[in-house]
Amino acid sequence: MRASRVAALAALVLAAGTVLPSAATASAADGPQVGVSSTYFAVSNYRILDTRVGNGAPTGKIGPDGVVKLDIRKILGLTSGATPTAVVMNVTAVDATDESFVTAYPDGGALPTVSNLNVSPKHKVTTNRVTVQVGADGFVDLYNHVGTVHLVVDLQGFYTPKGANGYPGSTFTLGTPTRLLDTRTEIGGHPGKLTGGENGVFAMDVSSVAPGGGDLVVQATVTEPTEPAHLTMYPALQDPWKTSDVNFDAGQTVTNLSYVFAGPNGLALYTNSGATHVVIDYVGQFQGHGLSGDAGNHGLFVPANPTRVLDTRTGLGAPKAKPGPGSTTRVKVTGLNGVPEGIAAVVINLTGTNADQDGHITALKAGDPVPGTSNLNYAARQDTAAMTIVPVSADGYIDLYNPHGNVDLVADVQGYYTG
Repeated sequence: MRASRVAALAALVLAAGTVLPSAATASAADGPQVGVSSTYFAVSNYRILDTRVGNGAPTGKIGPDGVVKLDIRKILGLTSGATPTAVVMNVTAVDATDESFVTAYPDGGALPTVSNLNVSPKHKVTTNRVTVQVGADGFVDLYNHVGTVHLVVDLQGFYTPKGANGYPGSTFTLGTPTRLLDTRTEIGGHPGKLTGGENGVFAMDVSSVAPGGGDLVVQATVTEPTEPAHLTMYPALQDPWKTSDVNFDAGQTVTNLSYVFAGPNGLALYTNSGATHVVIDYVGQFQGHGLSGDAGNHGLFVPANPTRVLDTRTGLGAPKAKPGPGSTTRVKVTGLNGVPEGIAAVVINLTGTNADQDGHITALKAGDPVPGTSNLNYAARQDTAAMTIVPVSADGYIDLYNPHGNVDLVADVQGYYTG
């Protein structure tokens, strides 16, 4: 399986005051609460929607309460005839006129009280990785709350029911959260910022988590960049791919969950301009099962209707109060809207809002020691969202650890992996 890539479009840090939907109780779209157990198939990153040029929808911005429908079944045109159960894609908002949010959800049901992307006119572009269930009719919907905005979507992978696509596909294996690189320190062997340009390539050793390479899932963060640029990760000793995994502006701290392919010589990191610190945290990896193997029953993805399980602004899932410095917020992620007990990991969209200082959140299995990694990084008074994958305790909880300041936390479940 070749890892999918992120289009070079935008940074993730958002302006203060970005609108987020809120609800008093957990909320999901109507229709089946969860899908069927599925395996993953990566695709070469390609654009399926760009309202700036009329690709996938009429040319023109999406207005308030506007919805764009993406015919995923038609776009993929699988020869097996299978309808995808979920898709992995980067969703980008461009030239927003108002503080708003964008929600991705399966067609055919009610709009869920969740958000995937929070946008502001103070930033030209904002992007985030999204995993979303596909409706029974093969469509995914994108909703814009207020104002007008262009939407751009790059498809990076899809899931189908186990065995439905003619060959097994891949399953996900959780890893021990591990910091592989931190250029602010000696970790990973590159003390000092990664320099942009053709002479700035650094080959990172990943043999501690993937001897011989593999299809890795990592949380990639850039911080203190000197110029607007992007970070690309690809197999070492190859030419840099003409794609990107993280996009950022000068001075921003940006995190994105990335699916990357590491070769036998490691994982190469390249930034095209300026200089920036880079942090890479290992999450897990996909395992392919050949053309005729059996994917088994572990690490299968089960998509769920998007469901809000935490909002500290309203008291949903935790007390109505900002988690303070050194706090751990324990969140129940099973037993809601069809997500069963006994799962291995949950896919969530995690948002920090109303922060009084710069900080980060580490998401982990409830009760485990806090690892030296991060899943969400944010700046004071700037709303920031990032998709992540978090291991779940036997009783169905995750912990969100906040080492700095006070911040409201919002978490939306997108699906889970079987144990």
